[in-house]
Amino acid sequence: MPIYLFGCPECEIELEELRPAWRADEPLECPVCHGLCVREPSRFSVRSAPPPPQPVYANPQQVARALHGLDCDCCRPRRR
Repeated sequence: MPIYLFGCPECEIELEELRPAWRADEPLECPVCHGLCVREPSRFSVRSAPPPPQPVYANPQQVARALHGLDCDCCRPRRR
């Protein structure tokens, strides 16, 4: 069930009410003045986390080792 925001025009308070969607537009009784609270538009915010920092490699061999690992045939140091 969604949470709806209601405001009392007389008391100027805001209330949150958990109710089913089919009862979303029904007025709510104010607990202070016992008048009717009307539904207000919801306000929301979206936060996104910044992407993790990418490592900086000095040369292409370091990039290959980071992607493949040290046991990879193409990245393993060759013996002479």
